[in-house]
Amino acid sequence: MKYQYVEIINFNSMWSNLFIGCILIVFSVIVHAYSTRFVMIMVRKKRAKAGVYDSKEFWTSIVVLIMFAASFIEALAWAFTYLFLDAFNGLDESLYFSIVTFTTLGYGDVVLSNSYRLLASLEAANGIIIFGWSTAIIITVVQNYFLNPVIEKKIE
Repeated sequence: MKYQYVEIINFNSMWSNLFIGCILIVFSVIVHAYSTRFVMIMVRKKRAKAGVYDSKEFWTSIVVLIMFAASFIEALAWAFTYLFLDAFNGLDESLYFSIVTFTTLGYGDVVLSNSYRLLASLEAANGIIIFGWSTAIIITVVQNYFLNPVIEKKIE
């Protein structure tokens, strides 16, 4: 007796791609929100230490690395999703495509099938927003560490 396979969820449809993409975008926003919160708490605690700005470059570098790590985790989530959908053969190819898409480079040497093009477009949109967010956080930290002490000295 031969069993018939009934496909309950069609992962190749436009609506499922939109749904999966929205879930991953929400995940990215949550990861970035918590990273932002952690960075801002860290900056506030560092500034609260009686005006000690002895290692501004070090703390700025830590902030950049934290925001980079958050972005990498987000791109990794997209890569694992592509693996789950059998869009790529291995993690290396999936992660490479995900990072190239998340950063909006789009080399084109590794491409998705037509079924998942919308998902890749959503990842690129997600990536550009996340990188803008990261840039805003880094600029804020640089202003807090480097610009605000100069302004505070001029006011006194």
